[in-house]
Amino acid sequence: MANGRTNTKGFTLLELLVAMTLMVVTASCLYTALYTGFKSRRSALAAIEPTSQAISAIELLKQDIYGVLPPTGVLAGSFVGSNSRSSKGADADSLEFHTTQVYGTTSQPAGGIAKVALALEEDDDATGARTGYRLIRQVTTNLLSPKSVDPEEQVLCRNVTSLNLRYFDGDRWLTEWDSTADANSLPKAVEIEIELANSIRHSNGETEGRRLVQSLTIPCGLWARPAEEETESAGASASGVSGGAAGGAPTQTGGQEGR
Repeated sequence: MANGRTNTKGFTLLELLVAMTLMVVTASCLYTALYTGFKSRRSALAAIEPTSQAISAIELLKQDIYGVLPPTGVLAGSFVGSNSRSSKGADADSLEFHTTQVYGTTSQPAGGIAKVALALEEDDDATGARTGYRLIRQVTTNLLSPKSVDPEEQVLCRNVTSLNLRYFDGDRWLTEWDSTADANSLPKAVEIEIELANSIRHSNGETEGRRLVQSLTIPCGLWARPAEEETESAGASASGVSGGAAGGAPTQTGGQEGR
């Protein structure tokens, strides 16, 4: 006998509504998790970017310091570090020297002797408002040009609060250095201190600046050279004086030798 009931396969409207609701809830949870993850990544990158730029700047300056030239010769110039203050009262030191390291150009990296200048400049955003200071590295490559050559300017890092440079003479750390006033001598080491603004964010929402300090030693063969040259020149002068005295009294010397 035939069964009066018909077997139908499918979902009821209630089951479809429940399934769609579960899909929407699951998609919302996934979207929230992805959004939170990408937001945390952007916040982390924004927090470490100034510090990463400052570390890269110190590494670049380390190569410049290691290749520094003594303040003598045709293409070499003075090593001058100035101690100054910004308009806000923070350290805004500057440094100028000659080096023989590989430097970047607008087209491709190149090598040779160049004059490097390090300083802080006021930084402006797109609207023209001042947002702080930026660390500038100026490189002049064509030192023998008869005309004035504009240096190539490179921004090492932004959002800088202060730049403090110190120089070690073997006994103590000095805030300034001028090789022209110190027998063309170089310091034995250079200390670079860069302070960044609001690079650390705490859980309570407050921000704090970060300070990076690096001491860079100058090869001993460079800073010892002026002292050796001074000793040699002093010895040559003494020899010249002795020779002059002997030449001025030939008869007396000859008489003593004759005896």
